[in-house]
Amino acid sequence: MGILIMSDTHGLVREVKEVVERHKAEMVFHCGDYCVDHQREPFSEMKLVKGNCDLPSNVPAERLTSWKGLSILQTHGHLFGVKSSLLRLHYRAEETGANVVLFGHSHVPGCAVERDILFLNPGSLQLPRGYDDPTYAILEKVEEKSAGVVVRVTYYDHKGKPAQKLGGTFSMRS
Repeated sequence: MGILIMSDTHGLVREVKEVVERHKAEMVFHCGDYCVDHQREPFSEMKLVKGNCDLPSNVPAERLTSWKGLSILQTHGHLFGVKSSLLRLHYRAEETGANVVLFGHSHVPGCAVERDILFLNPGSLQLPRGYDDPTYAILEKVEEKSAGVVVRVTYYDHKGKPAQKLGGTFSMRS
């Protein structure tokens, strides 16, 4: 199994718990705007970052996690202006040595590799934009090569059905 990524759930608890129980991922990342007590289940077991709608807490604005040889930078995105450009976020990824960037804020699902870094926005389980259904994503490491690593990103709608138009297989530096 891989890692489960969600964002912008804006107060949903039952739906988030259903997604977490559905997939049994190795780790669960929430990219902010959870808008509930972060010590409440299932949020207390997640790797959280603080979004612009989250109350002040001891949750960090960004997090760097190593997983299966990947260096994952996780942030909400509002501090990097992701609604207009990924350039500042790209610079931050380069500063931290990340080859995967998880972010939210725009509620628009999508992923792409740019200059050997995978940028992944899981969309929103509460208020989707740019796609008809609420979404979340799973990232799986497929293969490690001398030139880099291959990962698969699968998006799902809120009911657990794969979102066929989103995701794919990507190669990037290790």
